Amino acid sequence: MKPGEKELEEIRGYLFDLLDNLNNLIEKNEKLLTSRGIMPRLGVLLGMITMQRYQIDLVMKYYWRQLEEVIGSMGQIPEIQNDMKDIIQDVEKIKELLSLSGLKL
Repeated sequence: MKPGEKELEEIRGYLFDLLDNLNNLIEKNEKLLTSRGIMPRLGVLLGMITMQRYQIDLVMKYYWRQLEEVIGSMGQIPEIQNDMKDIIQDVEKIKELLSLSGLKL
C-alpha cells in the first residue's frame, strides 16, 4: 500500500455514512433547506460525490471543501442542529483521516 492509502480507504466508510446521514436529513428537512438556499448546492454536491464515491482521492480533491462549507451553513440553522450531530462527527473523522493521509488538496 502507498502512503495514505489506508486512511483513504477508512475515509470511504465515513463518507458513505455521511452521505446516508445527509440524505436522511434532506428527506426530513427539504423545504427548510430549500428556503435557506442550501438545497440546490447540496443536491449538486451530493450527486457528484455519489457518482465519484469509489474514487476517494477525487472526491476529497474536488468536492470536499465545498461540502464542508455547505455543512457549515447547515449547522447555523437552529431547527436542524440536533440532526447534525452524526454529520458533524463524520466530518470531523474524515478531516482527521485526511490530514493523516497526506493528500494534497
